[in-house]
Amino acid sequence: MIFLRISQFLTWPIAFIYFHLLYSLRVNGRENLKKISRPFIIIVNHVSFSDSFLFRLILGFSTPHLPLRFMAVEKFDWRWLNFLSDIGFIPFIYGLFGVFIVVPGRGLQKNLEEAKRLISHKQNIVIYPEGKIMIEHRIAPFKHGAAVLAAETHTPVIPVSLCLGGKMLIRRALTVNIGEPIMVTSDAKTEATVKLFYDTIAGLHADAKNAPLTSGAAIPASSLVKN
Repeated sequence: MIFLRISQFLTWPIAFIYFHLLYSLRVNGRENLKKISRPFIIIVNHVSFSDSFLFRLILGFSTPHLPLRFMAVEKFDWRWLNFLSDIGFIPFIYGLFGVFIVVPGRGLQKNLEEAKRLISHKQNIVIYPEGKIMIEHRIAPFKHGAAVLAAETHTPVIPVSLCLGGKMLIRRALTVNIGEPIMVTSDAKTEATVKLFYDTIAGLHADAKNAPLTSGAAIPASSLVKN
């Protein structure tokens, strides 16, 4: 854990240069991360392979929340990513930055075992509920993993939306909206929780597209899921 905290901390200058060179970046709702203690689960829509590195900037230079542990797959929809995985580059990056693997078709509970273990050790988890990168820049239906994990571990969930906007020269608008923590009760119905997660992130995403908030503004979300 110490190694991962250091490796992620040291990526800040690289992430800062990369994202500010290629994007006009705005982060709203950072105070929602300040009001929560570990462990927690971040759920976020997936727009590019570099999304996980963006979280180093989202958390800020000095943060108590490192390391983040990212749930990911090692088989992709793109041949070039599968090639990088086959030659060991992606497994190397995964190991360097604390990514843990889930395998489609292995079963939900089996895939959640490592996430539950990490949460029991007070580590923070990042999940992309869509399960893939959405190059169309829309939000795909969510899988059940995050909802089940939150209910079974009684862990607060931070919803985050990433929204790509227009491009000016080489820089593209990128708005990050961070919602308030969501607590899921152990008796919550999974489908209802999945819908809440989806609707919350879709709402944050719509805020970014239609009426971006000023930096630091709080973005509300439902705080409890019941039957």
